[in-house]
Amino acid sequence: MKFLPQCICLLFLSNMAMAQGVQFEHASWAETLAKAKTEGKLVFVDAVTSWCGPCKMMAKEVFPDSTVGAFFNQHFLSIKLDMERSEGIDVSNRYKIWVYPTLLFVNDAGEVQHRSAGFHGPKELMALANVALDPIRNLAGLERRYASGDRRREFLLQYLDAKATAYDPDAGRLANDFLKTEEDLGTPENMDLLMRHIDDPYSRGFQFLLKNRPNFEEKYGKREVKAKIETVFEGYLQSHPGLQLGEVQRLYGTVYPEGGEVLASRYRLDYYRQKGDSENFVRTALDHYSRYPSDDPDELNEMASIFSEEVTDAAALQTALGWVEKAIALQETSYYQYTRAKVWAKIGKKKNARQAAKRALELAKIEDEDPSLIEEFLEALK
Repeated sequence: MKFLPQCICLLFLSNMAMAQGVQFEHASWAETLAKAKTEGKLVFVDAVTSWCGPCKMMAKEVFPDSTVGAFFNQHFLSIKLDMERSEGIDVSNRYKIWVYPTLLFVNDAGEVQHRSAGFHGPKELMALANVALDPIRNLAGLERRYASGDRRREFLLQYLDAKATAYDPDAGRLANDFLKTEEDLGTPENMDLLMRHIDDPYSRGFQFLLKNRPNFEEKYGKREVKAKIETVFEGYLQSHPGLQLGEVQRLYGTVYPEGGEVLASRYRLDYYRQKGDSENFVRTALDHYSRYPSDDPDELNEMASIFSEEVTDAAALQTALGWVEKAIALQETSYYQYTRAKVWAKIGKKKNARQAAKRALELAKIEDEDPSLIEEFLEALK
């Protein structure tokens, strides 16, 4: 009986340990991998950042869960790494982590067996952990099956889902390959797959979406379909930074078959402006606004202002004067009149420039705007 208090104490400590939730290692990455090898366990990595809200929610609400803790402490060595500090930076680069939190399961050789991303509640995290432990269902197992030639429809959908859950950029390519084998892309399942995964504007799936846009808008809403199309376009541009001007124009025409030419024309305008190619910029601007007149006074004024500072050709300056006068007709402001004054001055008509500048000064006082630039301009005209 004299040992009973000690037994009760040990039992209490054991139960308390089980209720502690997930126990994270306080060791280096290399030490954690070495320990995993000794204990025959996978390493669970909670990849976080200091500013990640979902990361903090999991730390507060999920990892302290006693059921989650008991399972993870039995099957994994767990480590929490800030992806923006210390060796977390190396881990982030090695595993291409760009979504937080990312939940990694790696073997003692540092090879990914499974991964997912985003907030997971206790039940979701337990389900994820069970998949990670299953060599048939986890991502590594699925990749082995794919590499061995398994192309069964059910398997490909399972593999695609795992890739997407892991935020794997290869998911889009896999979706494209899968859809090539489908006869009917208009089934509800395939439409869902298109909206979730398609990322190649030149793929059969994306072209099907464009051709059947009304059907997609009826099912998902115009806003969602518009956002999807824009995401595909912007994603392709970002993932292909070396695209030449002609290739970008082709891309506009592919993604926006009805309004692609005006968008491509505007892109050419911005392209030459950013490159500092004044000759092509002026030529493109004159062509663009000749074919696609604008009713946006800010846009018209901006272009006229650029011409007043960078262009010397008299005919081009006369065109710019027309732009800013149209802007004033739409909405007169001190800024627009100041631009008008600058264009007149560049043309060589000081009297007209002075009249426009005086009007700009009057409007600046009414609008309670800083008149110093206009005053300096008027002084310079003397």
